[in-house]
Amino acid sequence: MQSQLAADLVTDRDFTGNDEQIKALKMGLGLRNPSEEFWLPVGQKTASMVPEDKINLLAHIVPRFGSNNPEQEKSLELFVAGLEPTFDVIRSKCSSLSEADVQLAGTELLASEILIPGRSTKKEFATWVAALSEEEIKDILDNRKSFKKVAVTALEKMRAKRQADIDAQEAQQKKFQAQVEKAREERSIALNVKTGKMELVDN
Repeated sequence: MQSQLAADLVTDRDFTGNDEQIKALKMGLGLRNPSEEFWLPVGQKTASMVPEDKINLLAHIVPRFGSNNPEQEKSLELFVAGLEPTFDVIRSKCSSLSEADVQLAGTELLASEILIPGRSTKKEFATWVAALSEEEIKDILDNRKSFKKVAVTALEKMRAKRQADIDAQEAQQKKFQAQVEKAREERSIALNVKTGKMELVDN
């Protein structure tokens, strides 16, 4: 998960590794006390999400810090404020969803429309979410989960290839060592009286 988080962060054009982003990252990972105005409520309201989805959410949020952009700071405030209302709408429309899925769907909607300034106003977002049908919400959730499956599959393929490379290297090394041992058994070094040099001779 750490490697995936690192990959997601470095590919976000807004992530520069500034002090505010590093501080936010540590808070999000629980490496320092969370801020009461942001990380504490985010942690409490997304407690049911699985670790992989929390890491993905973290990758969305962290690059938004340290921008020195008042609109971005307002978007972060709106994100926190919108969590519970958005979850409530999803619960009312999709009563069969688990709380983890409710939180995943809600944070995905907020991250895509509210977290980045200029995409949707608070009113526009509320109107849009209220108009979503149960099927549309579940489609959004399914798309999010399918993206996760693709990412997991790609990671598994990468790990398998890396292990195959390691196995091939070890096999090559063992083959070389066997060849060296065989050469030692079948050959020896002797002085060639004609040339005055030590040379390999067959046993």
